[in-house]
Amino acid sequence: MEISNFVKNIRNIMRGDAGINGDAQRIEQMAWMLFLKIYDQKELQWEFTDAHYRSIIPEELRWRNWAVDKKDGKAPTGEALLDFVNNHLFPTLKKLPVDENTETRRAIVRAVFEGENNYMKDGTLLRQVVNVIDEIDFGDFADRHAFGEIYETILKGLQSAGSSGEFYTPRPVTDFMVMMVKPKLGEKMADFAAGTCGFIVSTLKELEKQVKTVEDRKVLNESLFGIEKKPLPYLLGITNLLLHDIDNPALLHGNSLEQDVHNYTEKDRFHVILMNPPYGGGEQEGVKMNFPSDLRSSETADLFMSVILYRLKKNGRAAVILPDGFLFGTEGAKRAIKGKLMKECNLHTIIRMPSSVFAPYTSICTNILFFDKTGPTKETWFYRLDMPEGIKHFSKTKPILLQHFAPVIWWWNNRQPIQEDGIDKARKFTIDEIKAGNYNLDLCGYPHEDEEILPPDEIIAEYKSIRTSVDKFVFETLDEILLELQGNEVFGDGQRTIPSVRKWWGIDEQLPDMLKRSVLQEAIQGRLVPQDPNDEPASELLKRIDAEHEKMVTEKKIKKVKPLPPIKDEDKPFPIPNSWEWVRLGEVSSLLSGRDLGQKEYSSLKKQYPYMTGASNFGEDGLIVNRWTDKPVTVSHKNDLLITCKGTIGAMAFNTIGDIHIARQIMAISSTWVDLKFVKVFLETALIALQSAANSMIPGISRETILHLAFPLPPLAEQKRIVAKVDSILAKIAEVKGSVC
Repeated sequence: MEISNFVKNIRNIMRGDAGINGDAQRIEQMAWMLFLKIYDQKELQWEFTDAHYRSIIPEELRWRNWAVDKKDGKAPTGEALLDFVNNHLFPTLKKLPVDENTETRRAIVRAVFEGENNYMKDGTLLRQVVNVIDEIDFGDFADRHAFGEIYETILKGLQSAGSSGEFYTPRPVTDFMVMMVKPKLGEKMADFAAGTCGFIVSTLKELEKQVKTVEDRKVLNESLFGIEKKPLPYLLGITNLLLHDIDNPALLHGNSLEQDVHNYTEKDRFHVILMNPPYGGGEQEGVKMNFPSDLRSSETADLFMSVILYRLKKNGRAAVILPDGFLFGTEGAKRAIKGKLMKECNLHTIIRMPSSVFAPYTSICTNILFFDKTGPTKETWFYRLDMPEGIKHFSKTKPILLQHFAPVIWWWNNRQPIQEDGIDKARKFTIDEIKAGNYNLDLCGYPHEDEEILPPDEIIAEYKSIRTSVDKFVFETLDEILLELQGNEVFGDGQRTIPSVRKWWGIDEQLPDMLKRSVLQEAIQGRLVPQDPNDEPASELLKRIDAEHEKMVTEKKIKKVKPLPPIKDEDKPFPIPNSWEWVRLGEVSSLLSGRDLGQKEYSSLKKQYPYMTGASNFGEDGLIVNRWTDKPVTVSHKNDLLITCKGTIGAMAFNTIGDIHIARQIMAISSTWVDLKFVKVFLETALIALQSAANSMIPGISRETILHLAFPLPPLAEQKRIVAKVDSILAKIAEVKGSVC
């Protein structure tokens, strides 16, 4: 098959299936089939090299015996295929007989399928997807190598698939960290939140350069260890390792935080630890009890840092990605963890990365901490990696590349202080200076530059200009190719250059998102629809809101609260029409923060109240319910605007169901005074600022952040006109996106 079209073909097929809701489910659906296909190919190798090998999968369930379409009309499809997959394949693989004596390469099948599901509802489309996957010959080295690149594309797709983005660290970042840590053959490496195994694969590639003998290969295969908690990244990680010929992957399906850190012995420690621990999440109180009292934190990343300190060997080396919140937290567990880190380890280098490295998943600023267990910290170097010249933000079409780390690699080997415009770009601090600052490690600043959002007409005009220029260049080049093929000589002045190089690649993909942001910006600044002098001005709306609020206080329906601070001129980011008013969002809406339930308080069985835990419940066509409870504590009502405030920050959806319980990752905004659809338009434009504000001690959007936002309040009638216009234009932009992307 033409392997470069693999992902596109499967995505197009799955879009027609009613059971698939968004890219996250498409990836999960694709993943279990890829695993079975790749595993079947590996079994062919194992059977050839090991006469005693026996598959753990029953013969009729092996890929070769049900998935391969021999074009003889016997391959199951339609309802027969759905029945086979849902009622035979999955139930059997989930309960395969496995014990402590089961060989790893056999046991992983059950571990993979225990958390997986088939979402497709159309058996004919399912057969089409199976056929596309079966066309790849993983036994062919060229196809397998090419598919390795395609698999990276699949993993990158996780970044824009809701909360799944946390599973993937850009490969240039993992490669850079491995280059700096320099693992050696014979050392054992670990990642305790392995995700899709990016760090393990980068380490594998580095160690393969050192393999000289068959014995070296055996040592390499036994050197890599990982743990992953969530089913989907575990499946993707196992598949990734099988693709890279790790036949017995030491990747465990579990939670690294569920073991008492005091119980670790020397055999549980590693020479090299490389990690991007999940941050913004929280753990149950029982998990926190596995840590000393001073190290117990509500932030997942903090707990992983403690695990690393307990599991790093003497003289071992580590590189860990952490958010800004870890750096500047100076109280409680954060301070204690940093104190323990610098007392027991040499924290020699901190690299601050650009905020958009993990775009589009999150713009939270992250840092790489490099340390070794050779003795206490005496001094720490800080280096700020700036955006490459000519690139304002990394994105899906302009991702970070290994070459972008060239400045820091040069500096790493030639360390010296650097100042730019009076701000430290590179500087060394002694341990005494760090202690004097109460272990605040936020010591290299970032010059802030706001991204310019052009008006829609300018974006469209610029796009047309670039598109015309690109088309002209492409057509001229194609004509030259035709002349070459016809044997004619091509003449020219030799001065022709590729037009607008930086904007050429990906301009089709960029246009819809650029236009959407521009339209939303126009909407909240009062430039999308004309003002109507017959509308009741927002000042009158505010008077009615104040009067109603006072009445409710008098009638003791609500408590009187301290008023929000008045909006000063410097709080107003842009001018608004005369009929509008600047207010705090909390003055015209109310906000409910969620609370997590204990494991015994909810289940997957249908009960009275749906339980929403995060962005994974926000589907393209409405809320996805997969947990229920009879014990609601924080109840959101129908038509509330839901916004995620932890982990995946700023995802929004409307409560279209009714009364639901929301977890701590979600807040619910309600109002009888403003159109919540207009509030959503406003919050979408404020998303970048909200994510920047999330760089607190516990990454996330706080209740106070939302309530204190300066909100441009239009007349109520104009709000509704704006929302209708936005809906109409965004529908057209979606049509453009479907055509050009």
